[in-house]
Amino acid sequence: MDKRLKNIRISFPEGWSDISSQNPDGPPTFIHGRLEEPGVLQISIAQYVSGKKPNPDFTDLISLSEKIGLKNNFGQITHKVADNCKYGKYGKVEFAGSAFPYIAVWHLSNGKDFIFATFICSKIPVESEKNDVESILLSIRPKRFIF
Repeated sequence: MDKRLKNIRISFPEGWSDISSQNPDGPPTFIHGRLEEPGVLQISIAQYVSGKKPNPDFTDLISLSEKIGLKNNFGQITHKVADNCKYGKYGKVEFAGSAFPYIAVWHLSNGKDFIFATFICSKIPVESEKNDVESILLSIRPKRFIF
């Protein structure tokens, strides 16, 4: 797995591949390699360094995801959801537009660090692929170091 994700544990269902080397200047990137036209899942981490702890709530995480989609003209918002996850909390906003019929923007936070993920599809994804992405992102948890 991409070394930039070394501080988290993440589980991928069978068939998913790390294709980050194909875009070395981009974020860690994954696809379902068994699909003819898979969507692209990209995951980035922003770690808290100092200052006031962000401690975002569900509304904040949804708002962050909305702003990314609207700023980048991802299309119309079709669905929003926020809930608890293994990492802490998450907010997800789904978009549909003319360039990409399906884009999901996720923000996860443990109260101080953030994980930002996008799942961008050039065609409407099959339900199992969307479910895989949700499974992948909701599997994320911090690594625990034992000394």
